[in-house]
Amino acid sequence: MLRELIIEYGLPLVFANVLLECLGLPLPALPTLALTGAITVSASFASGAFSGLPSLFPSAAFGPLAAIVVTASIAALIGDTLWFWLGRRYGSRVLGFMCKLSISRDTCVTRSLDFFGRFGVRILALSKFIPGLSTLAIPVAGATGIGFGSFLFYDALGALLWSGVGVAFGAMFADLVDSALAWLDLFGRGVIVLAGIALALYLAVRWWQRVSLLRRLRMARIDIATLRTLLTDEPPPLVIDVRRRERRAMDPYAIPGALLLHDDAASQLADIARDRKLVTYCDCPSEVSAALAAKELTAHGFTDVAPLLGGLEAWRAAGYALEPLIVEDTANGAAHGIAKSSSV
Repeated sequence: MLRELIIEYGLPLVFANVLLECLGLPLPALPTLALTGAITVSASFASGAFSGLPSLFPSAAFGPLAAIVVTASIAALIGDTLWFWLGRRYGSRVLGFMCKLSISRDTCVTRSLDFFGRFGVRILALSKFIPGLSTLAIPVAGATGIGFGSFLFYDALGALLWSGVGVAFGAMFADLVDSALAWLDLFGRGVIVLAGIALALYLAVRWWQRVSLLRRLRMARIDIATLRTLLTDEPPPLVIDVRRRERRAMDPYAIPGALLLHDDAASQLADIARDRKLVTYCDCPSEVSAALAAKELTAHGFTDVAPLLGGLEAWRAAGYALEPLIVEDTANGAAHGIAKSSSV
């Protein structure tokens, strides 16, 4: 059935599949690209269209194969450009929405920011090959202030490379793909059942990993109202912003008086009394980053550390004042210091 669909609809099917995957639907397009490439080569062999020179596939197949790659690349650019604009326009909100749909919601943005921190916008040339990064990398690029020209260049390069590899794989292993399709036809609906079981097992493993992480980070939280009251005490608790600098660049506001934790956290906290109350906060699901930081601080001798329940979003939702951050280079996500206080 899959073979017949590809033969009948061809490029429109490729375009729709790639576009829907790039928009975030769980419809992997790489198998479609490989199958389309394989079927195109098989059809060219069947028609006797040979170049007369040793090659992996008939010369007549180059045109159709190139058309598949171009079609897939255009579809990918359309979907990616939409996510880039949404990331630029709505920043952390669109990332938060995507993480709610992710099975790795506690770490999805952090993982993307790790790649951006190490490789910058160039990661877009390879992001489609990295599970979990292919869709999220695009709004992250928009939210971190990457220029549209740089985004377009590296994303187009990545789309051409990704679609080209998929089509080339199918073309080079056309016989193997044909055999696989024959086996699929032989097993019929049994293949769908096996695929469903495999997907269920995969989701179960990822769910268990998330439950294990949250169980490991289980500790008492402090709510917004309690923190607000404690801030009037002497001495007040030390509030620590543990967000990555890229996240601060996306949302350049902090709780008033918060210490921005940087890479050299040890020197920042060297003069802080170990019995002083510390409150860590982030803007991630389940306060994962804040809880991880609290665990680390406890391991370094601090005796009274608690993550802020709901993090920065809960503070903002309560209508409390925020301090704007001084962002030196938005494109690189570098944030330095705090400016004067203001309410938002």
